[in-house]
Order: sequence, then structure tokens, then C-alpha cells
Amino acid sequence: MLKPKFFILISSVLLLSSLLFAQAGAPKTGAASPAAKTFGTAKTASTTAASANLPTVDEVNAYMKRNFGYDPSVTWEVLDIHDSGIAGIPEIVVSINKREPFHLFYVASDQTAFVGQTLPFGPNPFAAARAKLKSAFGPSRGQQPSPIDIVEFSDLQCPHCKKAAPIVEKLLSDFPQVRFIFQQFPLPASLHPWAYKAAEYADCAGQMNKDAFWKYVDAIFDNQGGIALATADDKLKELATSVGLDAEKVSACAASPVADARVQKSLDLGHSLNVNQTPVFFINGRMVLGFGDIPYDNLKALVQFEIDNAGR
Repeated sequence: MLKPKFFILISSVLLLSSLLFAQAGAPKTGAASPAAKTFGTAKTASTTAASANLPTVDEVNAYMKRNFGYDPSVTWEVLDIHDSGIAGIPEIVVSINKREPFHLFYVASDQTAFVGQTLPFGPNPFAAARAKLKSAFGPSRGQQPSPIDIVEFSDLQCPHCKKAAPIVEKLLSDFPQVRFIFQQFPLPASLHPWAYKAAEYADCAGQMNKDAFWKYVDAIFDNQGGIALATADDKLKELATSVGLDAEKVSACAASPVADARVQKSLDLGHSLNVNQTPVFFINGRMVLGFGDIPYDNLKALVQFEIDNAGR
């Protein structure tokens, strides 16, 4: 029996073509890449090859090359291949030209692929997500206990996350009774080279001084354009000092296995909720994408609606 989800299924050819046109301004980095890297808990090529139910990385690359190999400006990366939770339909996460990932759903029985998103279904559709989010452990703000939680999965190198930050501030001002939790979710280094390092630094900042954490995140967002992988340690320490943190202690913590384990734990939580882009918000368990592009009055109405339906 299928789990209570329902599909938005769109023609793969049409949607993939539109993705390419929309990304025409992306960096042109040469011929299509056959390389594939794992994304969080993604399965490697050797692992997927051992599973009869999942396509291999090589098979996905062959599919992409056959569709888009005519254009040398198009590159892609297979970020993840995993069970979608719906019998017989694996989920593949692909990034084109280092842009936001998209989902391919592969129907093995008839060799068909669809682009889309699975949505929870039923009279209490967000209960499963709420249950998983009880283990959210990032820095939090707001009232406790709260009628609902807003949980953000964020990447500190992500410009869309930077855009969302002042909107979050406004919502928390308008809804002081709501608790907000910030979870680290750095995207792969091939997309955001210094994001993982920044996540470790910020996680340590939150462990040392929860009030300074929020200032530190804002400082990183404000200086995104001035941070590069080669100089990230120096810049992240400088920003730590600017918000009153002990930069050497933060740096030492960020280099420790403990910080790495906490960031991985946050990534694992996000993956368990089908997060594969940033920012992703969960409002009372409801996944909200495109947060920075939603009219503010609509966001307010959504938060109030979820408060009125708390726990449902």
C-alpha cells in the first residue's frame, strides 16, 4: 500500500527544458561532467549499483548526457539517489549548472522519469514532519512552550537564505509566541564551497553564546560576497570577533569532530524531511519553499492559520 503522499508530476522533457532556459545565465564550465558526489546521506555509485531498486549514478549520468550532451555549456551533478518512500519510485536529486537541485522520480517498471515533488496527504498531513522535528536541536528564539514551531534549514553561503533573514525577524516580531529554530544545512561544496565550514563555526558560536549566535549569522550573511574558501577561516574568525566571540575558541571548536558531527546530524534531520535546497522552512510541520518570494501578508496569514491549527 502506498504511503499517504500525492504526486505533482510534470513532463520531464518540458520541465527540464524550462530549467535549462531559466539557468541560461549560469556559469559555463565546459562539457557535461560525468563525476558525481554524494549529498549528505546520499548513496555512492557502488552502493546504488548493488541495489536492484535504485538507478546507478552512471545510469543517471547517461540519461542526462543523452538529453543535454549537445550543449557544452550545460553541466550537472548527481547529488543523491534514494528511496522516495513510495514503492517502486526512487528519487534522484540533480543540480544543473551548480544551481538549486531538482527532483527526478524514476518509475522503474516502465522506464519513465518525472520531475516534481511529493506532498504529504490526509486530514493531518504534517504530523509526520512535526514528529521528526521534535528532534530539532539548533539555536532557538521565542516563547517556550509555543503553540507552533518554525524551523529553518539554512546554508550560510546561500543568497536566498540571506534574503529570508529579515523576513524571519519581522515574523518573530509579529508573532512573539512562536518559537523559531535554526538548523544548519550546508549544500555540497561543489555548489557552496565554504558553507560547511561556516556551519561548523556558527554551530560552535551557538554552543558558546546563544545571543551572539544570531549576530554572527547576520554578520556572515552580510559578508557573503567577501568570503572565499581559501580565506574562510580568517574571515569567519574576524566576524566572530566583531560580534564579541572568542575567535580562537570558535575556530578550535569548528575544527573538532564534535562540530562536524553536529552539522552532519542537522543534515541528516533535513534529509529525513526531504530537504535538498535552502532555505526550507517548516511551519507547524508544513514545508514552505520559496520563502523570500512569498508576499509578507500571505506569510502572516499562513503562520496565523497554523497557529489556529496547532498540532493538526
